[in-house]
Amino acid sequence: MAERRGRGRPKDTDTDTSAAISRAALQRFAAQGFEATSLREIAGDAGVDVALISYRFGGKQGLWKDIVSQAGADLRDALEQAPGNSDEASAQQRLDHSARAFLAYLLDRPEVPRLLLRDITIDSDRSQWLLETLSLPLHRHFIDLAQAAAEERGDAQAHLQFRVANFIYSAASTVARRERLGKLVGGMEDDARFAAALEEVLVAGALVP
Repeated sequence: MAERRGRGRPKDTDTDTSAAISRAALQRFAAQGFEATSLREIAGDAGVDVALISYRFGGKQGLWKDIVSQAGADLRDALEQAPGNSDEASAQQRLDHSARAFLAYLLDRPEVPRLLLRDITIDSDRSQWLLETLSLPLHRHFIDLAQAAAEERGDAQAHLQFRVANFIYSAASTVARRERLGKLVGGMEDDARFAAALEEVLVAGALVP
């Protein structure tokens, strides 16, 4: 039974409660997958009544969509606010800064790529939702930057769209499977070393010519 709050203790706001539910759901979905996760588990982790989740989000599918939508919004903010992404920066610099901001976002929230990679490969409504809500906007963002950088240099980079798609999915996959990668490559348990290797291989080595 949940502990009753004392009179002088401040109550959580609706926003706090929804955020707690979303955090609990993200962790469960990333670790177990959508199908294997129950609302009761999420409610238990968040410390709320299970009926509240259906009331707030319309059920498990609605909660999952809310998490993906929020991840997309957070990622857009991170890319727009990337350090050095000013009007004075060159197209190549904006591409470089956005790529690093994307990696920083994934490294800071590794449960997000784990969640996405579980569902993007499944032929379902969730896969289509991911494609339209997250993958395509992200792909267009980097394609526009990469094309502008190529025009700025006065060349036509081969396989530009493939490079962008490979950068996005390789970054997400590498971060999501970091523990497995560490069994093959030494030193990946060190955060700074892992981040540096990721940046060198995927940004300097694959996306930025």
